[in-house]
Amino acid sequence: MTGRELIIFILKNHLEDKPISDLGTLFETADQAAVRLGVGTATVNIWFKLGKIKGTTIGESVYIVKNAMPEKEG
Repeated sequence: MTGRELIIFILKNHLEDKPISDLGTLFETADQAAVRLGVGTATVNIWFKLGKIKGTTIGESVYIVKNAMPEKEG
């Protein structure tokens, strides 16, 4: 995720006045994304590493942008 994409995400979701430390508003864990998408956590982590789904890492943990969908092949 680029800074530009983060700014657009914040503006589209009206998060301008939310504390930045409240990651729960912006991101979900790889486990949570896996449940939402009906796949395993390993799949979400691979998608993230390949740039197929938007997210970030904090330490060694992967966080996916809430409601992000993996890019389609093709």
